[in-house]
Amino acid sequence: MNGFVTQGYFLTDHNNIYGSSEGGSFDFHELAVNASWRPRSDLLLAGQLMSRRAGKVNDGSPQVDYLLLDWRLQDSLTTQSGLRLGRLKVPYGFYNDTRDVAFTRPSILLAQEIYYDMSRDIALSVDGAGFYRQGMAAGFNLDLDLVMGVPKQDVAVEYPYLGGDMPGEFDSGRALIGRLILSDPQERWRAGVSLLSFDLDYEAFDDPVPVLLPGDGQLHVDIAVLSGQTRYQRWLFTAEYMLQHIDWSELGGVVALKPEVDLEAYYLQAQYHFSSQWDLILRYGEAYLDRDDRSGQAYQARLAELGIPSQSAVRYARDLTLGVGWQPSPAWLLRAEWHRVRGDLWLPGQDNPDSLQLERNWNLFALQATYRF
Repeated sequence: MNGFVTQGYFLTDHNNIYGSSEGGSFDFHELAVNASWRPRSDLLLAGQLMSRRAGKVNDGSPQVDYLLLDWRLQDSLTTQSGLRLGRLKVPYGFYNDTRDVAFTRPSILLAQEIYYDMSRDIALSVDGAGFYRQGMAAGFNLDLDLVMGVPKQDVAVEYPYLGGDMPGEFDSGRALIGRLILSDPQERWRAGVSLLSFDLDYEAFDDPVPVLLPGDGQLHVDIAVLSGQTRYQRWLFTAEYMLQHIDWSELGGVVALKPEVDLEAYYLQAQYHFSSQWDLILRYGEAYLDRDDRSGQAYQARLAELGIPSQSAVRYARDLTLGVGWQPSPAWLLRAEWHRVRGDLWLPGQDNPDSLQLERNWNLFALQATYRF
């Protein structure tokens, strides 16, 4: 049995993230307890109960983060493979399946271009089944994960994909996920590809559906992520690129003014380890909700024709990050980082209910302390 406790502090000069951060917010903390039990050599039962408070996005209610039965089909010195059943973490990119464990990520905020906290619920876990294989193939380490199941469909999914808490709900869904990571035996480099497909069924409560609100139908989201990482002495360089196809065509309403868009995002990251206790991180990333309308002005013009005021900056974000981490002991991790951001794409709508008040250029300063046991 293990666990961790994380407390964060966020301060912004404009806009809010994880609470009222313009005045400084301690409204971010995580508490998790996990346990595992092996009744026999080829079976493992593991789970984690987690409480996450993140401004108005997550209220701290305890939730089952994962709970799975792992049946090991092959277990040798070079290869392990097996089946998993239950609530499974979604494997994509280098960091998603461990994104809530501070010791496994290189910064307080993961690159929001790829690991967007506003849409974390849909990509966090699924209830279903998965197959995995880890081992050597053609002289390389090869990790393969295949998962299928039902993703989360709570209100937090409506904000990033429908623009807010709508008078309706996602009542069912399907997810197919695959990730392949290849690395050399010395782990000097890693390269990966992740493919995800989500179909979410939306049911509108009102009949007839009010004008400009989504109606009954299905939201389709297809995601491809390319990942690369290499080590050189004390440096670790990481880059990831994402293309996300979002199809609102069945739903109608404002979200379907342009029925389909391709969200494009990437980041470049360098991490330097001064010692086993200290590290420095520098990262730059960009994200565009519609790669054919990077400035957001075409979207703004379409809304203006309907008499709806809007901000073009909610359609993109460019983020420069500088951070430092200190691990004084195996149990403690302290981090500090600064973000210079242009654009508002990944700001949480729950903490910024009036998008017209958002500032295009803003700064974020964050502190975080984590203890694990």
